[in-house]
Amino acid sequence: MYMKKAFLTLAVLCAVAMMAGCKSGTANETAGDTSFKGIVSVGDTVSQYRETADVYVDGEQTEYVFIFRSKECWERMLHDVENDSAALEGFYVAADDWGYYYYECGQKLEKMGVKYHKTSADKKIFCQGDIAFIPQDSCTSGVLIVKPGCQFEFVDLMDFLYGQEYSEQ
Repeated sequence: MYMKKAFLTLAVLCAVAMMAGCKSGTANETAGDTSFKGIVSVGDTVSQYRETADVYVDGEQTEYVFIFRSKECWERMLHDVENDSAALEGFYVAADDWGYYYYECGQKLEKMGVKYHKTSADKKIFCQGDIAFIPQDSCTSGVLIVKPGCQFEFVDLMDFLYGQEYSEQ
């Protein structure tokens, strides 16, 4: 039982690492930022996942904030199904699918050539220092579009990826 739980926890951490760091080192990240929450090792693979932080935008131009589920969300979801093998298998399939969608979202933002930030759903997004957008819960995932004048528009991840209004420009 101990090994199974350790393996499951490790798998969740790897999923979080994949989602949080699928595209490390973009022009939108602060140069020299080396804050890491930890290192997860699976066999010969070592993944590092970045500790996310609150995001600050200036509100002068349109900026995008890619929000992904928090580590706590993934751990809570795993805990809810850890004793049901069928549900656990479904969890891993869903986690793999979300990893793919996160990757696709990052690729779409890159192709759009827009200024964007990445953070998890347990953080706040501040515009001009005091106006904040706070995700509804730690399992929120999507893209927050911050328009000039600090106008927030949150778009669900799937709507951003596949909705007509947000097609590649």
